[in-house]
Amino acid sequence: MSEARKIFPMAAFAALLKGVEQEAQAATVKELLSFMTGREICDCGVPLASALCRAYIYEQHPELARMKGGEVVAMGDNVSVTMLPPLAKNEVDALFARMEGMMKAKDELAAKVSALEVSLAEATAKLDETAKSMAFYKGKVEAFEAAAKGEGEKVLVTSQAKVEEYIGKVDELLKMIEDVKKHGVVTVAAGGAAGAAAAAGAAAAPAAEEAAVPDSFGFGTSGANADGFGF
Repeated sequence: MSEARKIFPMAAFAALLKGVEQEAQAATVKELLSFMTGREICDCGVPLASALCRAYIYEQHPELARMKGGEVVAMGDNVSVTMLPPLAKNEVDALFARMEGMMKAKDELAAKVSALEVSLAEATAKLDETAKSMAFYKGKVEAFEAAAKGEGEKVLVTSQAKVEEYIGKVDELLKMIEDVKKHGVVTVAAGGAAGAAAAAGAAAAPAAEEAAVPDSFGFGTSGANADGFGF
């Protein structure tokens, strides 16, 4: 059974082994790697596939490891390359399966991160709305407290005015009492001002009667008997 082989340009082979004109030969190098590994190589898999294929080539031809890029290019225009043997290919497949699993996990993690970023943005927007609402209601509460404080101060001012008015009236009453005491008039608690007036009237009545009695004794005081005794 003959080995599977394929012809590639020597420039691509030198680019793989020594990095000669690597960017210019990138497409051809990827094609070479896909053939040797027996699998489609994506851009992210090129570094791993290159390392594995170089190791296999240097193992088969150690002299190539000691050569420079220009020496490899000078070997000819083309090179015949074989596929990796089954054992080496199995190792490559295991490594790529592991890498693909890691890439898949990375993509899933990236998707979760994106979803979390969306949720975070929504939560942030809700928090902003909540903060605005709290600020609005805080302003309302502060305005209410200020208004309530103002009304309370008005009530206190009004009550103080009333108290001062009552104190003034009490002072006037006390002054009147002091004046009465100074003039020798005693006011009975039960009688109050009316009792004092009645007492004054009672005291004035005998004095009036006494002034009305004539000098001569009699039961009447008509003009006919003003100077003598008579009926």
